[in-house]
Amino acid sequence: MRAWVQERLQGPLTLKEIPDPTPGPGEVVLEVEAVGLNFADHLMRLGGYLTRTHPPFVPGMEAVGRVEGRRFAALMGHGALAEKVAVPREALLPVPEGLSSEEAAAYPVSFLTAYLALRQAGAKPGEKVLVQAAAGALGTALVQVAKAMGLKVLASASRPEKLDLPQALGAEAVAPYAELPERARAFGGVDILLEVRGNQLEESLSLLNPGGRLVYIGAAEGEVAPLNPLRLMRRNLTVMGFWLAPLLREKALVQEALRFLLPRLGRELKPVVGRVFPFLEAEAAFQALLDRDHVGKIVVRL
Repeated sequence: MRAWVQERLQGPLTLKEIPDPTPGPGEVVLEVEAVGLNFADHLMRLGGYLTRTHPPFVPGMEAVGRVEGRRFAALMGHGALAEKVAVPREALLPVPEGLSSEEAAAYPVSFLTAYLALRQAGAKPGEKVLVQAAAGALGTALVQVAKAMGLKVLASASRPEKLDLPQALGAEAVAPYAELPERARAFGGVDILLEVRGNQLEESLSLLNPGGRLVYIGAAEGEVAPLNPLRLMRRNLTVMGFWLAPLLREKALVQEALRFLLPRLGRELKPVVGRVFPFLEAEAAFQALLDRDHVGKIVVRL
C-alpha cells in the first residue's frame, strides 16, 4: 500500500510503498477514505508535539474510512496518511448519517475538543465565551458547540474578512484581534476564553470577568507567554490546560461527548471543511494548514 512517511523530523514527506498493516489483538484495519489535518500533526513532524514520535512514521491522527464495509471515523496517535491503517477497535467512532467523508474526517478532533474543553471549563447556559481563531477547524466547532450548550459567543480572528463565517454559525459578536479589547468590553467581558494563540495571555486574562476561566488549548502563534499568578489572585481567575489525547482513554467521558455530539452532527452542528487535497498532494495540504488565510478543516482525500 502507499503511505506518506516522515523519515526525519523537520524534513519532507516521502511517498512510499509499505506492507499492508497487520492488526494486533483488539485492532482492525481501516481502509482510509479521508484524513483531517491538525496543527498537532504539523508539530509532530517538527518534533515539537507534547509527545515525541521518532521517525520514520506516517503522520495523521484523524481519519475516516471503512471497516468490513461500514464507515467509521478514527483517532490515533499517527498513521492516518496511508491507504490503510491498523487501529484499536475502541478507537473507532460512529459517523452520523448525512456527513460526507470529508465532513466525517473533520469532526473527531475539533468537536470532541470543543465539547470537552467547554465541559472542563464548567460552562453553564447563559455564560459568555470568547473563541479565538474562530474561522478555523476548531474555532468553527467551538462556536457551534458553545451555541448548542446555550452560551453567548464572541468570535475573534486575525482579519475582519474571516469573521463572516463564525457570525453565520451563530456568534452574537465578532472582532478582529486588533479590536478585541474594545469589543469584549462592549460584550460585557467573557466568562470563558479558549486560548489557542498562546502569545497574548496578559490581554486574554484582562478580558475575563471576575471568576472567569481560561482554557489553554494551544500556542498556534509559536510563542508561549509567561503568566503572573498574581493576576489570577486579584480577580479569582482560573487557567487550565487541555489536551485531548489522554482524555480519549476515559471511556465514560468520550461516551458523554458522543451522546451530545452525534444527534446534532449534520444538523445544528456541521463540520466546516476548507480546502480538500488529493492524496498525492499531502505536502501541499500541510502548507495550506499553515496558511493564515485558510478556514475550516484541511482534508486529504484518498
